[in-house]
Amino acid sequence: MVELDELGLPRPGLSERELEIIELVAQGLTNQEIASTLMISKRTVDNHVSNVFHKTGAKNRVALLNWAMDRGKICRDGFNCCALPPAGSQPPQIS
Repeated sequence: MVELDELGLPRPGLSERELEIIELVAQGLTNQEIASTLMISKRTVDNHVSNVFHKTGAKNRVALLNWAMDRGKICRDGFNCCALPPAGSQPPQIS
């Protein structure tokens, strides 16, 4: 299912790096801490976070984490965990 933005247009998909950023946000890291962890500049992290907010429609970090949990992008303490295929892999075929 394609997600639509507030204008009814399809939202672009999240990149591997953006998914990684969401996971680090879920761990409670600040943008500066994420930058240090990934060995990239804080400005690059700021841009990634901004792009993630735009792509998901989230207005803040809490809304972003709710979005990610609802879609199985992150899992917390065994809640909402499922075996998701790696990004870019094909869904299983149903016979």
